[in-house]
Amino acid sequence: MSKRSVVEWLGDIISWGERLEGHIAGMSFDDFLKDAKTQDAASKCAESIGLAANELSKLDPSLDREFPGLNLSLAYKSRNKLSHGYYAVEQEIVWNTVTVSIPRTVAAAKQAKLKHDGGDGAGGGASGGPPV
Repeated sequence: MSKRSVVEWLGDIISWGERLEGHIAGMSFDDFLKDAKTQDAASKCAESIGLAANELSKLDPSLDREFPGLNLSLAYKSRNKLSHGYYAVEQEIVWNTVTVSIPRTVAAAKQAKLKHDGGDGAGGGASGGPPV
């Protein structure tokens, strides 16, 4: 497997965050509690964001200091809880994570990606994704 860049991992956080946003759009917490498929989709997105966060922490530990909204270590801890603590996951915590914490992380990832992508606002960059 080839080594992925900071820009690519940031692009993953953005992409999974946007997918997550689509999954929960227009939902209330009560709607979320009644929809196991959306709970599963939200958990998958959060896990993927947490994995990307961990890879970013290893590649460039200064990112968290430079962009505090990334919360890379918290995102990875959340990922581990979702991945390995399935029997003890509280949906209220998942809801708060996907509606409050992750949007902050995604916003910070967009800022960081712009800086690491050359700051020209063109987006895309090494990840090959669409402009953000």
